[in-house]
Amino acid sequence: MAITRRDNAFLDFFSFGHADFLALLLTTPISTLLLYWSINNTVFSGSLLRFIDLNRPTVQFAVQLIANLLSLCQILVLCRLINYGIRRHLSSNAMRLDSLRAWIDAMQPRVNFGLPIRFLLPLSAFVALTMILSALWAAALTPVQLWEDVDQTIVVPNWDDDALIKEYPSEVGKEGATVQNLKGRFSYSVGNQLLGSLLASASSATTIDGSPRIHEKLDKSKFAYIGRSYGIGSSIGLVDEEILGNNRALGYAFQEAGYKADVNCIYNASSAFSLSSTVDDLVYAASGPLPDSDNGPEYSDYIGHNMDRIVSIGVAHFANESANVYPLRRYLAFATGSNYDFLNTIQCEIDFIPTLFNITVDLQGQNITVNATIGTKIQDINPSRRLKSTVMRQFELIANDETNLYISTVGSAFNASITDFRTHVHFSSKASHWSDTDIVLVAVENSITAMTDDMLGAYASAQLMVGNLTQRINATVRVTAIAFGGIKYNIAVFAANIAVILLLLIEVIRTRGWKGLPDFDVSDHGILRSFHQRHIRTGMLSYYVSWQPSMFCNLNDSGPFIQKKLYSKGVDSAHPTGSTRTARASKATSTVTAATSTVPAFFIVSTFSAAAALALEQIALIGLRRALYRGHLPRAATNSTGGESR
Repeated sequence: MAITRRDNAFLDFFSFGHADFLALLLTTPISTLLLYWSINNTVFSGSLLRFIDLNRPTVQFAVQLIANLLSLCQILVLCRLINYGIRRHLSSNAMRLDSLRAWIDAMQPRVNFGLPIRFLLPLSAFVALTMILSALWAAALTPVQLWEDVDQTIVVPNWDDDALIKEYPSEVGKEGATVQNLKGRFSYSVGNQLLGSLLASASSATTIDGSPRIHEKLDKSKFAYIGRSYGIGSSIGLVDEEILGNNRALGYAFQEAGYKADVNCIYNASSAFSLSSTVDDLVYAASGPLPDSDNGPEYSDYIGHNMDRIVSIGVAHFANESANVYPLRRYLAFATGSNYDFLNTIQCEIDFIPTLFNITVDLQGQNITVNATIGTKIQDINPSRRLKSTVMRQFELIANDETNLYISTVGSAFNASITDFRTHVHFSSKASHWSDTDIVLVAVENSITAMTDDMLGAYASAQLMVGNLTQRINATVRVTAIAFGGIKYNIAVFAANIAVILLLLIEVIRTRGWKGLPDFDVSDHGILRSFHQRHIRTGMLSYYVSWQPSMFCNLNDSGPFIQKKLYSKGVDSAHPTGSTRTARASKATSTVTAATSTVPAFFIVSTFSAAAALALEQIALIGLRRALYRGHLPRAATNSTGGESR
């Protein structure tokens, strides 16, 4: 078998050896597609998401399998480039045996700990690189749970019809419309039907550590607000079944118009609203005008063993409750007995500012966050002022209903808020900057604010659940989705694939398509076996090793070099005669004898017969193998005529 050189490598580009490069036809589109998906934030949902959620082990197994396959494709190309480079180099240059061993190990690729450290380290780095390629592909192909935003509509209260919003007497049978169901209790008599929840809000309005207040909605939806509610988001958990029933939904966000209640409280020593005795035992009157009273002074009866236990709150009443537009109500005043003297003469002003709010709902944590927009002017949701004025009047009803002979639960609720804020100030770094008066006023403001927000939300819930007065607005629902890998891993995979392609193109151009590439592959240990089997079958001596002492050893270097020049030549006849065989055996014997004068003998000459020639062929094969592995493959000595001995 003759070892030839390729001169038509471009024509044979897709031959068996070059077929490894076709592996890039698989990795290139996949890496490009992954990068495209990452850049465009492409996510997947639906049946694919459900399949991945239900078959996580199977999906991970498939990811590892595909990642190993794709990395193998790139490694095949790299190893083939190394193989071609070494084959071209050895066709005309010498190489240290250790270097050759390192390059052969890189073609596998594998780590050979028998190599010197200067070869072992680069080889180990290359093997590690092949492992990193597999890990990068696995990371780029792993499904990652993300989210995507989907547009949807939700239901919120409609305030165009406010006929049911008014002050109802605190008497049995005269309360406003009320509905009780599994979602909670909803009523237009907010101050009476939701009294316990409102007092709980007042007492917990101030947090000891100064963190945002977390409080549940007044219904049974199990959702909680983080920070102020502003009376917004009443529909959450009540009429959003379409979103709540979506297992993929993570949360949603929307904008809703409402009121931002700003509360400012002061001690008004000149307040005309006060407590006084009446002609009836255990009955005391809270009376006097307020800054916005427009129909005479206020008057309410309170009961108690004496005035010491009474906490009254005055709010200007309405001269005409059936008016189309209610008069503006902004003030409430405290008049208390001695047990609650810290609340006496406090006067609070509440401004209801029309505001657009951003609402974010976390369905997994079941919490709601409401933030007021800044600089956005909107129309008043209730120009008739019924909502604002009715909310104000509820303070008077609550204080009147919750004062008994022994205690005022309203006073106790405000006192709890004051105590919490005093504790917060005491343990803060600026405790000396706070006076007791300031502490009381801030805590009262917190309680009034919390109660106002909750009452606004209670009326909004009544519009939804009792009055069925609704409207639809746009919302953005966040649902689970998956993406493959991450942007950094997809970029890394794409860059690695481009690097492999560039290496291939550079080598193709540099070598002109590997023109003149030898057939002899130093990494193919089976090539010697094929040579041996071919010549045993034909019975011909076909190996002629030319000895070149100049390439065997560099006297100026301690390391051996190798260079292989293998030639073959057939005989003139398919059935050579015995004399021809004897003549060739004789020439081969003389070649070996001449070579032994220069280098150690690798072949043993036993006879000069034809049988000895066949034995010599096998022995020469063994010597050739040893020379390849030891680096001792010398060149042949020349005869007296200057030609090569054969």
